Amino acid sequence: MKTKLFTLFLALIIGAGTMFADGIKIGDLYYNLYTNKTAEVTYQEYWSETNYSYLTTVNIPASVDYNYMTFRVTSIGKTAFSLCTGLTGITIPNSVTSIGDEAFRGCTGLTSITIPNSVTSIGESAFYDCKGLTNITIPNSVTSIEFSAFYQCSGLTSVTIGNSVTSIESFAFKSCSGLTSITIPNSVKSIGQSAFMYCSGLTSITIPNSVTSIGMGAFAWCSGLTSITIPNSVTSIRDGAFSHCYGLTSVTIPNSVTSIGSSAFYGCTGLTSITIPNSVTSIGYQAFYYCSGLTSVTNYAATPQTIYSNDFYHVNKSSCTLYVPEGSIDLYKSAEVWKDFGSIIGVDAPEGVDNIPSDKVQSIKVLHNGQIFILCGDKTYTLTGQEVK
Repeated sequence: MKTKLFTLFLALIIGAGTMFADGIKIGDLYYNLYTNKTAEVTYQEYWSETNYSYLTTVNIPASVDYNYMTFRVTSIGKTAFSLCTGLTGITIPNSVTSIGDEAFRGCTGLTSITIPNSVTSIGESAFYDCKGLTNITIPNSVTSIEFSAFYQCSGLTSVTIGNSVTSIESFAFKSCSGLTSITIPNSVKSIGQSAFMYCSGLTSITIPNSVTSIGMGAFAWCSGLTSITIPNSVTSIRDGAFSHCYGLTSVTIPNSVTSIGSSAFYGCTGLTSITIPNSVTSIGYQAFYYCSGLTSVTNYAATPQTIYSNDFYHVNKSSCTLYVPEGSIDLYKSAEVWKDFGSIIGVDAPEGVDNIPSDKVQSIKVLHNGQIFILCGDKTYTLTGQEVK
């Protein structure tokens, strides 16, 4: 009976994958070994600046042998290669399913890495400050790009995101100043706080209709950004989302958006026009502060939103034309801040795509950046129903 209980207990321990041995050196690398016959690549000494300093290239094996047993290498542990500045290349086998937090943080000499399709998770700050990386492909097996995963990878010029990724977490690509383009797949539902902040090399980006949430400062200081498509799925533009995007010239906000956050477009000096749909009921503090290039604002709200006195601070309102619904001109002329615009002109409310008979549609035009226009008679509409002048 005791033998049976011991056998059952041993089986439970093995199944749970508890520690068998830790910090065992096998070949050039150190491993944590587990009773379920898996192995994790680890470090020699926690946060040691000489950790693996003797290696320039690493070929992680799919399995290692120890004490006449074979262990399958399934993970690269937390901080495993942190601060390995001499590391220039690494090969990860298909046996690896996870890359731990800060696994390659500060590997400034790393120029390329292939993440196999077996990897399902990439930890927080996994490639933080890997300045030498020039391109990266996130495989379809990964569902989330975690907090600060590629923060300050300034050499990164292109990123391919797998179509299983549902979230790009906060600071994921912050300060990737070399990034010129990125395609966000339709699987992504949320873009976190400051996810692309200081990506000054980005010139355009298309946000898919799957995205419902754009975090605070998500694209702040993307000074090279000239155009952006905000999809109908987005309900709010969070605080500082596009602040200091100097290159933006015009923005059309879809009818799904109900609120524009504080400082949302702060310092967008290149912005010459903006269209606010009638769905917007709230405009935050300093929303268009220092948008000094604005020459026209179109606001389709029948009743003027109550806004802050500095929402259009440093906008020359006396020479900026405000377009409003035909029947609301007097309301805007008596509303605080709105009344300061030099010219308030009535326009027809957007006809809206849903109200355009299909037999009246002549053609659909798709721009290189993915923006779609519908041509109807002598008028052109966006998918959100705004007429393109």
